[in-house]
Parts: sequence; C-alpha cells; structure tokens
Amino acid sequence: MGYEEALDHLDALGIDAMKDLKPSLHRIEAICETLNHPERSVPAIHVTGTNGKTSTARIAAAVLDAAGLSVATFTSPHLQTIRERFVLSGEPIDATVFGELFEHLRTYLEHVERTLGERLSYFEVLTAMFFLWAAEGPVDATVVEVGLGGRWDATNVLPSSVAVITNVGLDHTGLLGKTRAEIATEKAGIIKSGARVVTAERTPEILQVIDTEATLVGASVMRIDQDFAVTDNRTAVGGRYLSVRSSARAYDGLYLPLHGSHQGVNAATALEAVVNFVPAGSLDDEVISDGFGRAHVPGRLESVVVEEPEGTVILDVAHNPDGMAALINSLVEAFAFERVVFVVGILGDKDYRGMLSELARVPCDLVVTEAKSVRSVPPEELERAAHELGLSARGARDIGAAIPEALTLRGGSRSRHPPRLRSLMV
Repeated sequence: MGYEEALDHLDALGIDAMKDLKPSLHRIEAICETLNHPERSVPAIHVTGTNGKTSTARIAAAVLDAAGLSVATFTSPHLQTIRERFVLSGEPIDATVFGELFEHLRTYLEHVERTLGERLSYFEVLTAMFFLWAAEGPVDATVVEVGLGGRWDATNVLPSSVAVITNVGLDHTGLLGKTRAEIATEKAGIIKSGARVVTAERTPEILQVIDTEATLVGASVMRIDQDFAVTDNRTAVGGRYLSVRSSARAYDGLYLPLHGSHQGVNAATALEAVVNFVPAGSLDDEVISDGFGRAHVPGRLESVVVEEPEGTVILDVAHNPDGMAALINSLVEAFAFERVVFVVGILGDKDYRGMLSELARVPCDLVVTEAKSVRSVPPEELERAAHELGLSARGARDIGAAIPEALTLRGGSRSRHPPRLRSLMV
C-alpha cells in the first residue's frame, strides 16, 4: 500500500470521530497486544497539558538527540502533512516508509476490528503505527504527546517512567470536565507507578490534584519554582536567552530559537523531564546548549518573510484563551508594531469569545474565516462576536480568500526586520 492509499484509509475514519466514542482504552490495548506490545519496548517520556505540549515534547527530544540518543517523537495535530506526527531525530517519517508501515499494520488491524466488532479511530491507528515504527526502528527513546486529556487517551498504554503535565487550563470542557480541577484529574491519569512527574503548573489547587494522583501510584512530583526553575528568560534575536536550574544542576547562557517567555518555561520543563529520564551526569553544558539550539516547533510564533507586500507574517496555533494570551504577550515582547492584522479561524468547541477578547489587547484588524473542519465556527458568527467586543473585523469564506484580504489590510512595511514593523500579520 502506498502513502496516498494509507491517507485515504485514515481520512475515511474521520479525524474527529474519536470524540464521539465512549472513553476507553480497549481498542488500543487490543491492537498493542496483537502486535506483541511494541509500546513496551522503548523507554518513553509522556507529555500532556493544556498548552505547550508539542513545544515541550520537541525540546525534550532535541536535548535527547544532542545527548547522542536516537529519538522518535509523536506529536499532534499536524499542520501540513501527517508525517509531521512521526519524527525521528528531527526529521519527519518518509512518505514511502509511512505507507509501508500502514501496510504492515493493516492485517493486524483488520483482525482486531473483526474480533472487537468495531473500528479503531483515526488517532488510535496512528498511535499504534507510531509504537510499531519506534519498536522496529529501533530507537533509544520516545517522546510521546497525548492527543486529548490523558487518562483515556490512546497513548496512555505507555509504561512511561517520566510524565509531564505542562499546565492545566479550560479546553475541551465538553469531554474533560467543566473545571480546571476535573481536567487536571484527567491529565494526571497518565502518571504510572513509581514514575517521576514534571509540571510547570503553579496553581496550588491544581498541584494538589496532581500530588494526590501521584501519591496513589507511588510517583514523585517535580514542581517548577521549587525543584526546577527558569532563572533568566530574556528576549534575544530570533528567540530567547535563558538560564535554567534543573533538579540536578544549573545551566546558564542558553539560546532557544523560539519566541515567547512561555517557551522558556517549556524549555525548563523539557529539560527537567530529560534530567529525570537519563542517567545522572549525562547532560553537560554543551549537550543542553546544543539541544536547545536544535529546537524547532513549526506554527509557534513562526516568522515568515513575504515579498509582496513586503513584511513579516507570524504563524501560530493558539487555540484557547490562555494560548491566545501567551501569543499576545509574545508579540508585544518580541515585535515592535503599530497594528496587527489577525487571520482567525476557530473550531466550535473552543471558547472563541474568550480568544477574541485577548486580541482586543492590541491595536488590530481581524479577517475571520472558516477553519478547514466541519466543526468550524461560521465566519459571520466570529465577525458578529468580534464586533460586539469592539474589534474591527471582516469575514472571508475560506483561508484562500482570507490571506490576500489580510495582506491588503496590512499593506507594505518599510523593513523586513521584525524590530521595526509598521504592521504585522498573524
């Protein structure tokens, strides 16, 4: 089976269909058992949280790679190609290999689905494919990002020795719970017996939930500002200048090529996860400096220079109010501008009013459009909500129409360099 055929099979399953299924691990457990448990063959760092999961996972993988390990990383969702979800030592899986991998899995998949009398979901199939790919690599380590929540996520069959909970906010409330404490309980469900838990969450109520869940399985919790910390977190050209204290030692003068102070927190969290994953003394200054320098996270304040009209476009995947707040803070900190033009498409299960209210913190114009999903909020509804918040907004039928409209609104800039932009497009 070729790559395109594999994509056709996955697309037929429906990327969002798993959200309509009753929470259960029985399907992923069945396919893993049939495959002789590939998920148990490679040591893993397991990452969950409301925001920062992908960044933290990719930074941790970059540090492990700099330490000389072969590292497979599983993240979601993808931005341009499904191959982004499977990364080996910084490179996405080859399309041919992806097709061959699915063909290998297909016989086992069909057997399990006949036995269960039901189909595995899009995400469950991808998760099983990743476990198989990593096991057959072979690789030295995996860094695996949770798809949704934690306790009932397909990735939660991993016997990971390190669990990361970046933070807990209000997102996917229809599936995970209406309060932060309820959502924290779901996310803490990834903690395994005797594991180390690393968290950048600071709210005492949420930390208590994490501590309680950890105690139940005999795990220990490493907290930011207590067991590890960011001691210096400044803007640098193209990223951040950091000093970080882990539970093992301090590292000074690190460069991270990612924008936003929140990425400094993600980097410290990733480092603490790696410190608790590898043997003591494995991480000297050169390894950490090299690892941070390799970190690449597409779609997170990613800067793109366009020729016509001349200027800078920023790409970001913020998808809840906390993420949007971090985006706004980072724009103000890293880019000088008079006005921002935002192109916005939001799914219906998101707090889009809360997200739009964050945009109102800076002088801006909005081009609202429909995200490529049946769950997208209609542009006219976004436009109406934006106007109610006093924002300048106009609708566009799709992203193809929205981008030229935004470029026209933004107009030209006198410089290609972010520090002196007259206007910015996000």
